[in-house]
Amino acid sequence: MELVLDGVRKVFGGVVAVADVSAVIPQDQVTALIGPNGAGKTTLFNAVTGFDPPDQGTITFGGRRINGLPPWRVAELGLIRTFQTPVGFTTLTVRESMLAAATPWFMETPRGAFGLGPGFGRKGRKLERDAEIRTGEIAAELGLEDLLDVRTDELSAGDRKLLEFARQLMAQPKMLLLDEPAAAVAPANIGRLSQLVRRLCDERGLGSLIIDHNLSFLMQIADEVHVLDQGVLIASGPPEAIAADPEVMRVYLGEQAAEGAGP
Repeated sequence: MELVLDGVRKVFGGVVAVADVSAVIPQDQVTALIGPNGAGKTTLFNAVTGFDPPDQGTITFGGRRINGLPPWRVAELGLIRTFQTPVGFTTLTVRESMLAAATPWFMETPRGAFGLGPGFGRKGRKLERDAEIRTGEIAAELGLEDLLDVRTDELSAGDRKLLEFARQLMAQPKMLLLDEPAAAVAPANIGRLSQLVRRLCDERGLGSLIIDHNLSFLMQIADEVHVLDQGVLIASGPPEAIAADPEVMRVYLGEQAAEGAGP
């Protein structure tokens, strides 16, 4: 399955946030989406995942058109995202929060909750056992195993980011869209996160589309990089080509110069 963007455009009050972006995101690779602040990266994520449907263009996933679908339906199809600011249930423990992300829809119905209907009880118990096993495995991979019984609101900012990633993995995605996954994460855990993202891709074919301002993190794990500037896709290619692209350098150096000038 691949994610295909064809002429995606999003406008807010006359300001073009995403300008006719077209790209193919394969399922079996790690793809980075970079650009300076305000380039339209998160807006594009919101368009893809149904939070802010595009004004023009089409978005397909696995050959199915998804623009216009609500976010829950997009997620149900296996296109799962994280957010810059982690979301979730602050009063739940890490373990409970991860298990909640793995609960299938039918278990939330009155019949499913009480184990009613043909096979619901047996199926539900098996799904619960499988989810508990996955919780331990994913927590260990992300270094969260010692925090499983800690409430979410007691975690550090970095650990909350890791929990957000863990919750998405519990939903058994077909592709991940990760918005700033390395932000506020300790350097040692960034290395662990990098290895996991790469391993999920290489061993399980679980691809990712990742936004992050940590370019060294992205350049180490990405197979392909897309660059946005003021909503326009200005470059696409492997990391080494993007790093040497004069237009990309102009965009980033120009932003740094503006920041350094000060008032």
